[in-house]
Amino acid sequence: MHVTTVEHSENLLWTFLICNVFVVSAGIVFTYKLFRQKNVRVAGITFAIALAVNYILIAIFGDIFDLLG
Repeated sequence: MHVTTVEHSENLLWTFLICNVFVVSAGIVFTYKLFRQKNVRVAGITFAIALAVNYILIAIFGDIFDLLG
């Protein structure tokens, strides 16, 4: 079942799922290191890259309403 009327392939769904899991994990690590006052540069850059790749994938392969949640 799709939220939008745009059809998505099964492989693309797994790509988005894996990318989103990585974004969430990188965000958790980044937040933990930020509040522990540890070296957050690498964690922050990794989180930013993962977030950018996620939104680029949604913008290229998804529908505009997929960006809303």
